[in-house]
Amino acid sequence: MSTNSTQAGIAGIAGIAGIAGIAGIAGISNGTNELATTALLSSSDATRNPWNLPEPGVGPRPIPADQVGNLGKWAPQVRELTIVTELLSRLSFKADGEEGAISIWFQHDHSHGGLDHAPHPAYSRLVKLTRPSEDVFREQLDYVRNYADQRAERAAEVLAQVGYPTEFFTSVVPLNAAVHAHTLQLISLVQQYASHVVLRTKHSLACRRPDIYSAQIQPLIPTPGHGTLPSGHSTEAFATATVFGALFDDTYMDYQQSPSIKDMLLSVAERIAVNRTVAGLHFPADSTAGAALGTTLGNYLLQMASGEEGDVQALEFIGNNATGDFTKASAIPGDSSAPVTEWGTSEVHAEPDNMFRWLWLKAKSEWEEAPAAGGSHG
Repeated sequence: MSTNSTQAGIAGIAGIAGIAGIAGIAGISNGTNELATTALLSSSDATRNPWNLPEPGVGPRPIPADQVGNLGKWAPQVRELTIVTELLSRLSFKADGEEGAISIWFQHDHSHGGLDHAPHPAYSRLVKLTRPSEDVFREQLDYVRNYADQRAERAAEVLAQVGYPTEFFTSVVPLNAAVHAHTLQLISLVQQYASHVVLRTKHSLACRRPDIYSAQIQPLIPTPGHGTLPSGHSTEAFATATVFGALFDDTYMDYQQSPSIKDMLLSVAERIAVNRTVAGLHFPADSTAGAALGTTLGNYLLQMASGEEGDVQALEFIGNNATGDFTKASAIPGDSSAPVTEWGTSEVHAEPDNMFRWLWLKAKSEWEEAPAAGGSHG
């Protein structure tokens, strides 16, 4: 692929700005809508005359406060932000600048006392990451250089995966936007949640990108300005593959396939992660750290979706052990010499009426033979 054609393809990304055209729906400058606005003004003046206040005690029934069932009343974007905020509020981040490490903990007890009493939550281990040494990063440059030979073959994928690569996951199953709206929102929410967590993690680890170590890397697309480890694409992809794959358990999609849907989704996640190394944006170690983080987040979300108490395996990424290449098996914990090890086991106290479970049940019902109305929560 020539330099000019590559640059031209990158410039095409600017076409995303066309989304701004949606604002035209407002139609303020459209003559037809101006006429409709004027007509509505005169019509409403006529039909609401005389103006009477509602009688005391007469009006709509109040919405029950703080009920997960209310999520179905909100717009999808509002619902998604509400659930993501709830999930993020349960996490705590502890960083050690001298060690170059960060640990993430989750709240597993509700705060006690009324609204006027400060919460006293307890936290349990979720994941710990320690950044590699400079020597490890320099040695990994050989992998980045060798993967560059695949750029001509994978350029289209790299460009298509600049944002959330949802389509690459949804191509694995017969998903229809009109029928599986909650499933699509579940995927979007998981990606958003993982994105928030990984960016906070990148901030603490503060690792340089490959092209800072060598000007010969010459990335295929512009390098993001934030840290390289963990890879955001790897984190989001493995969290999505973990949650999306479990959605089909005990549904009409749950039948013997080879490879299974779960394996296919993990292969998609692996390909997405590796493509970022092909593009020159990430070291393989970044993808390994992201796969560990994303898998852990995904398993935590699945325990929340169950609405029951259960254990989640906490993982630790040891940067100085991440000297090899990356595969989807890299996130499987090994012994003390492996890049990913078990950090412990933590108990999750998942309430049966938590917000994430509400969306999970809605999405789950879209894959049942006789779809329910969203589980027991309406």
